[in-house]
Amino acid sequence: MHLRTDQAPFTDKRIRRALALTIDREAVVKGLLKGRAIVGNDTPFAPIFPSADPSVPQRKHDITEAKRLLGEAGVPNGFEVTLTTERAYDIPDYAVIIQNFAKKIGIDVKLNVLPQDAYYGSATFGSSPWLDSVLGITDYGHRGTPDIFLNATLKSTGAWNAAHFNNPGYDALLLDYSKARDLNAQRLAAGKIQTLLLDETPAIISYFSQYSRIVSSKVEGVRFTAISHLLLDRVSFVQA
Repeated sequence: MHLRTDQAPFTDKRIRRALALTIDREAVVKGLLKGRAIVGNDTPFAPIFPSADPSVPQRKHDITEAKRLLGEAGVPNGFEVTLTTERAYDIPDYAVIIQNFAKKIGIDVKLNVLPQDAYYGSATFGSSPWLDSVLGITDYGHRGTPDIFLNATLKSTGAWNAAHFNNPGYDALLLDYSKARDLNAQRLAAGKIQTLLLDETPAIISYFSQYSRIVSSKVEGVRFTAISHLLLDRVSFVQA
């Protein structure tokens, strides 16, 4: 879920953090995803990526702190905002859950759920509800590394930067991450990125869906990836 950092009400990072704190991530995973997901921490560094720094504290559901942040930001009674998203997968139901969580701190979220093609539009800034909406939910498929998410969705010049996030500190850390020569150096840079993103909260990533595939019991050794690649190099038939 992106939050437009260049448009009210989300120009203030305290308001962005407040909305993130309303979400009970464990409840989302257990209820909406029936346990078939992993709790997210508002960065693209899913636990599956070796470069993710597991020592960065997990953001927790905290309504009291969320209300405090809204008050500090000058909107103690909340505000109205429209959440624009796509009619795909579990996203419309997730949008309703976000709406209900936000209501607990006075944020009145209006839902604008569009057909998928209408949501993406031309996929360019200025003519795409995906990239132009002040608040939106978008599905992203798995990649082998987090690099495309780090660059395309959050870098100041990113083609998918729906949050319109423009943070020189982030861009510099991203360069350090890309130059890392080994896993330890990568993880060190990743930890700094994760910490910065938790502070700034240009995006809320509350879960990562787990991926499964049904395979016939007549074969073994079938492997797959979360972007639907089937790896058949180790496949053999099971003898009766």
